[in-house]
Amino acid sequence: MTAGDPPVRSRIGDETRQKILETARQLFGTTGFDATSVREIAEAVGLTDAALYYHFKSKREILSAIWDLPVEGGVRRLRSEGPFVPSQLDAITDSAVAFSVANDHILRLMCREILGGDQTALALRQQNRAVLRRTLYESFLTVFDADEADIRTEAILALLTGVNMKTQMAAGPDFPRIAAQPAYRERIRSWARALAGLEEQQAG
Repeated sequence: MTAGDPPVRSRIGDETRQKILETARQLFGTTGFDATSVREIAEAVGLTDAALYYHFKSKREILSAIWDLPVEGGVRRLRSEGPFVPSQLDAITDSAVAFSVANDHILRLMCREILGGDQTALALRQQNRAVLRRTLYESFLTVFDADEADIRTEAILALLTGVNMKTQMAAGPDFPRIAAQPAYRERIRSWARALAGLEEQQAG
């Protein structure tokens, strides 16, 4: 151990805390916040209730810490450098599906908590939505005027967030398997292309 390394006890504590959060995120996303007990989280992690309370004072504190966990993936890197073309829209569509799969538990938990009135969950969902919206809007601006770009952005955004969310809530733990099927992704690509009208714009 070098002078700059954290103490072993501190590292172990950080790892345990992270494991608690990851486990709770999965349990909350699968069965819901209210239906999951602290004991279930502790048992899944391999701790006693008392040991878990050493790291978090309450189940609500665990949930608050979960909202600070990073999410995987995103569409920032997919912004169009030239005129927006269907293949770029396909890439954004695939990225949105991949994002939903990679963050399956946190997104389902977010939906559950939004329905329960959790303002932090709502803010995070709006933040994630804003990133996708900005990417789509800036891409559409390369081929449409501002009003038309806005209309088409909202249509694609509603499609991508709506279809994935509906499938997530209906399929539960099976969502990643369903979303990985080529037919599922091709169906969403087809709908997105129809709404975007990029082929018609190019032909015109």
